[in-house]
Amino acid sequence: MSNAVLYWVFLGIAFVIPFAIGVWLMRRTNRLGFSFWITTALNIVLTLAAALWWKSVTPEGFYMMFGMAFYGVSAVNLMVIEFFALFSIRKKLNP
Repeated sequence: MSNAVLYWVFLGIAFVIPFAIGVWLMRRTNRLGFSFWITTALNIVLTLAAALWWKSVTPEGFYMMFGMAFYGVSAVNLMVIEFFALFSIRKKLNP
């Protein structure tokens, strides 16, 4: 696979895995704060790992910075979307 394809694969992994674990934790424990902070930490670890990989395989500065910025935007978007999803699940579980 090319580095461009791997970039999107790693971005997808860094988005899907924390979200799925967060929803699973919320349904299992019904603790919003716990679920959110665990998945946020996992999101940050996966995003940093992917960003470091991208930095190591990208020789040109513009592409590297653009890719890093996109990873950062993705991480923040995941935190916002996940918080609202977990909050919605909490409201459904506690009528």
